[in-house]
Amino acid sequence: MTDTNSGIVKYIPGLILCIILGWLALQWDQSIHKWQKNFQESEKILKANIKDGKPFLPFAEYISKSDEKYKEKLAAFERGEIKEKPKKPHTIKENDYETIAKTKEIPFNFRFGERMIQFQLTYVAVLLLGGMLIRNTIGLPKVFQPGAVLARPIIKPGIILLGGYYLWSNLLKVGVFALLLVLVFILGTTVLVAVLGRRMKQDDGLMGVMAAGAGICGVSAAVAVAPVVNAKPRDFFYAVGTILLFGTVALFTFPYIGKALGMSEPVFGAWVGTAILNTAQLVAAATWYGHDSLLTANIINIVRVGFIPIVVIFCIWFYVIKKATTEGKDQKINTWQVIKDKFPLFILGFFAMVTLNEFGVFTEEHRTIFGKQFLQIFFAVGFAGVGLNIAFDDLKKAGGKAFVIGFIAATLKAVLSAIVVMMIGTDAFKVK
Repeated sequence: MTDTNSGIVKYIPGLILCIILGWLALQWDQSIHKWQKNFQESEKILKANIKDGKPFLPFAEYISKSDEKYKEKLAAFERGEIKEKPKKPHTIKENDYETIAKTKEIPFNFRFGERMIQFQLTYVAVLLLGGMLIRNTIGLPKVFQPGAVLARPIIKPGIILLGGYYLWSNLLKVGVFALLLVLVFILGTTVLVAVLGRRMKQDDGLMGVMAAGAGICGVSAAVAVAPVVNAKPRDFFYAVGTILLFGTVALFTFPYIGKALGMSEPVFGAWVGTAILNTAQLVAAATWYGHDSLLTANIINIVRVGFIPIVVIFCIWFYVIKKATTEGKDQKINTWQVIKDKFPLFILGFFAMVTLNEFGVFTEEHRTIFGKQFLQIFFAVGFAGVGLNIAFDDLKKAGGKAFVIGFIAATLKAVLSAIVVMMIGTDAFKVK
């Protein structure tokens, strides 16, 4: 009993730290979005009064008119005259309204919030950058490390809750394109890394985990393949170091590249779902870009994670059966046991939520509760764990020819997949 309790207790400090960091980041995010809404409202007020030459209304009258316009639009929506449900006006405080009327300018904090949104400095970025800063400057004390590691998989319950946003018709529609992307780019990368590694006479254990990690879904696929190819601990760390280094670079650059290329949220989601190797980093980048991006990226990720068994079978054939046949040996391995042990169960939870939603179990109010609250909480705690575990020392473990092969293959996949998803377009990837 004592051993069990002590085993659980060691995770508590790190989990509490991640919860606190997650809560602080969500408060930041709410404040920024509130300021952004106030900025947008301030622009409307200034446009209506300064550009059109109208006098400022008394505050009470302004609020009354805003509410009337909202009710009129809501009634039009309920009659089916407009497609989108109007958002309730975010009314600014009286003192802020008076400041705008007096100075004819938008208050600084409103402009600050708008700039932070444009800069994409959301709670995701705050947690990842803050976690990295803590880990690589003052360091993360050992008492917090077990809990910080345990916090990362908390993202997966959030992915399960995302299932409540999908219908099977949407899932299958986007899933067709996801399947094509997975077949062409993800499995193609796996085969490319394996073939290049063999030709460059790299160790099979190292290239096996590198091929799976660079091709499918980062660390999860590398863990699944490691026992199949008899990877040494050094091989595993080299591969994971390469995967995390590429994923970290992608995480902090792809959102800005997407904006520069004019990618819509669904197109960006399709891109990161294909190109970023690690599930946590993929979800972080997609969430950073926007909710529609996350919905699409999650479908691509679900499809590619579902291909882990295929990659395991390929590695068994390429690194075990083919090699044994060439060398005249007869090696046996329980393929289905490996697949059974390594297949991620959270996918089944996600599919269960989609099915419940298909039968109308979830209303918009339900999605608001588990989407706006629990989903963000799971993601915030998980992203805090991801940030606290990005240690530069771990990223240095990538090295040698294997690193070059993995990084080039992942970069090539990212460039080509960006071109393809932009050519396919928003309509194919949009989840309604």
